[in-house]
Amino acid sequence: MIRIVGIQRNDDPAKEFVLLQNQGSLRINLRGHVVIGDAAVNAGDPSEALHIFTDDVDIHPGMYVLLRSAGGVSHWNHSQDRYSTYYSYMQRRSGIWFRQLGPIHVLAPQHSWQERPREAMIV
Repeated sequence: MIRIVGIQRNDDPAKEFVLLQNQGSLRINLRGHVVIGDAAVNAGDPSEALHIFTDDVDIHPGMYVLLRSAGGVSHWNHSQDRYSTYYSYMQRRSGIWFRQLGPIHVLAPQHSWQERPREAMIV
């Protein structure tokens, strides 16, 4: 279960981030998870305060994800205290979360469905 464990709001995107952690007992694939501000949901325009993770990476139990508002290349950072943090970037030119004063949500994929190729359906 991916949960928000910290947030630093700032108008400078290089200083702003949301810290998430896998607090479950199983590894979770990050792809498809969404971080969204409640104010954006209420306004009906989630285009600004929304980030969809497209990285196909597994987050093991106890590991962190640091979502930065600034630009950058996603990567792992392994520390000596055995905690690994995955850095992901929103590629924004200004801070996002400092304008979102309400709650921030993490949405997780619940189910995926893909149509099978026609050849696989013929028995």
